[in-house]
Order: sequence, then C-alpha cells, then structure tokens
Amino acid sequence: MNAQNQIQFYCSSLSRTIASRLLSVARRIKTFKIESITNRYTFLILIYLFCLSFFSYQVTHSYFTASATSSTNTFTAALNFPGNIVINEINWAGSTASGSADEWMELKNTTPNDINLAGWSIKGAISGSGSFPLSGTIPGNGLFLISHYNETNSAISITPDLVDSNLQLDNENAQYILKDNSGNTIDTADDDIGVPLAGSNNILKASMERNSILGDGTLGINWHTATSSVNFDPTINDKGTPKAANN
Repeated sequence: MNAQNQIQFYCSSLSRTIASRLLSVARRIKTFKIESITNRYTFLILIYLFCLSFFSYQVTHSYFTASATSSTNTFTAALNFPGNIVINEINWAGSTASGSADEWMELKNTTPNDINLAGWSIKGAISGSGSFPLSGTIPGNGLFLISHYNETNSAISITPDLVDSNLQLDNENAQYILKDNSGNTIDTADDDIGVPLAGSNNILKASMERNSILGDGTLGINWHTATSSVNFDPTINDKGTPKAANN
C-alpha cells in the first residue's frame, strides 16, 4: 500500500473535508522518497495524529460555540446554565404599610445577554406545591422584580417587571427553585428548614439579600439581612433594595 492510500485509510473515519485536504498533501509529496520503513511509518503516524488533533478541535469548537458546525453535524450549545440567573433578593415578610402579602422577589441576570423568561418557573413561590410561572425578559446584567402588588398598592416606589397576586413567599420552611423552560434547575434559594436564612419580620420588615459573591443559595453564609432602604415610598422605613444593588 503506497503512502497516499495509507493516509486515506487512516483518515477514513474523519470528515470528508479533512481527508480531502490530507490527500491533497499526499499528492504533493508523492515524489518524496522515504528511505526506511521506520521513517515511513513515523511519517504516517505524524499525519494521523495531525488528523486526530484537527478533528478534535473541530468537534470541541462545535460543541462550545452556538453557531459552529462540523462537516456532517450542527451542534447547538445550551443557552441556560446554573447560575446564569440567580434569586437575588426575597422580601418574604411583607411591609409595614400593606401587610404580609406585600411580598416580592428579585432575580439577577449574571450574563451580558438578555434572557427571555417565557416558560420559566419558580417552584415554592406560590400557594401549595405548584410552581410560579414567569414571563418577560430580564436584561443582560440586569434585575427583574416580581411582586404580589403593583407599585400603587405596595410599599415599593418602583414599577415591578411582573405583577401577580399568586406570588406567595413562606415565612418558614421555604425553598425556591428557579427552573428554565426545559425544566433545568438554574438556582435554588433557602433550605426548606425553619425560618428563612435571612431577613426580618420584626416591627420593621427587612428583605433577604444574596451576597455580592454568589454561592450556594441553600446556605445561610451566602445571604444577609438588608440594612438599607432603596426604592420604597418616602414614609416607609422597611429595609430592602428592589431593582437596585444589594447593600
């Protein structure tokens, strides 16, 4: 078997594009005489390793690039990964102005891309064992506020992105699981044990805020109780930062 045929044999499992290129190389070097059998097979092995490396790069590039293609397949990278969106703030205690139902939750997009929340849900944020349905778009590196009441009926002074009276946040044994439109878990907040991991239901209410360095949302060390008031009505002294950076 001559060098050209052996190259074709070794590359038969690779894409036609790669094989064609290598055969072109073989034709160019067909007048090159390799004196010893050892050198001949060393040469073929080097060509084979080059084929394998090039093919591996092409497949890897296809898997991790949304628009990349191989010679015979098109790969689509997953758009949503755990931590792309996190549950950033939870006002489970209500407000001094509008009562215990004046609850809201804030999501944070940790990516530079806008993400459509259609089909997403938050398990545990609704009465019973169901999931709270989401809609709308959260901007890249932005915040998304979900509220039981609209701005007029709430203690907050900013317009929520999503208003739904079905939003219900528990004062004990709470846990919230954010899922994308394929049912993948993107983030989890609180541990479903006793009182919430942070926040306050005293005379003045205070929200539960995610730390700036994100960590496991089921651990108390990654949360703190709000100490400042941002985007509340002027007469409200409750603590929280809806649609603003956590304190």
